[in-house]
Amino acid sequence: MSRREFTKATKREALHRSKGRCEAVGTWYGLPAGQRCGRDLAYGVEFDHIDLDANSHNNSLENCAAVCPACHRFKTTKHDIPLAAKTVRQQDKHHGIKARKGPAIPGSRASGWKRKMNGELVRR
Repeated sequence: MSRREFTKATKREALHRSKGRCEAVGTWYGLPAGQRCGRDLAYGVEFDHIDLDANSHNNSLENCAAVCPACHRFKTTKHDIPLAAKTVRQQDKHHGIKARKGPAIPGSRASGWKRKMNGELVRR
């Protein structure tokens, strides 16, 4: 599944809507509930999928927020990455996909063998 970017037109409209100020609001961006960041976007702007792209596939203006790099980084690391990983795990489970498990290393708990101090292998 590839990441989809916003079109140039959507980015322009989001930037115009924000009036040059960060649109990040609330705890998802590391701010107090209901508070808007409002930093000047002249120093850098990033366009954030409000609803995670991996879940919604929605690249409309309503799902686009013009945010400062600091707010975008916070939301991405604290919310988006863990949520995307959880979504993939749930999809894999739904489709019956399991992680490949290689042979257990002798001496590890998963192997069923125990390595004594003298190097001898015995069954657990």
